[in-house]
Amino acid sequence: ASAPVSASEANSESNPEGGLRGVARSPNAAPDFELVLFGNENQEKGEVLRLSQLTGKPVVINFWFPSCPPCRLEMPDLENTFKNHRDDGVEFLGVQQLGLDSVEDGQLFVDDFGVTFAVGPDSENSIIIDYGVLGFPSTVFLSRSHEIVRQWTGLLNAELMEEFVQELLERPE
Repeated sequence: ASAPVSASEANSESNPEGGLRGVARSPNAAPDFELVLFGNENQEKGEVLRLSQLTGKPVVINFWFPSCPPCRLEMPDLENTFKNHRDDGVEFLGVQQLGLDSVEDGQLFVDDFGVTFAVGPDSENSIIIDYGVLGFPSTVFLSRSHEIVRQWTGLLNAELMEEFVQELLERPE
């Protein structure tokens, strides 16, 4: 498996003659990353997903950990919003912070809460760093071109989640 891609790596490509070249990207471009997924009804345990595989689809990324009380309160609304919008092409990704809880705790959480969207641990906490996550839960909303449209720190209720997902769906690209 390759290492997660940093924001600077995602924004340019190396030039063998030295220096950088490539397509200029917006400062709001979401850093690419790789996530090894927990098993659930839609994903095989150990399946690897890169954010860049989802280009062309709006994405909601939720940063959480199992022993976080507001994360536990928010997860049913995330799951319901995912189910309500998966036919609209909106992808949801859950990124578990490791530290207080283990990978095993994360899989138990996914099983206990019946989470069916793609979820996996941030094994080196590099995704959390690249996205500047300072509190939990945090949710990042990406446009179809994977521009960061909104970042939210703290508990999101079902109404706000729905409003923010609708914004993604209505954005011209």
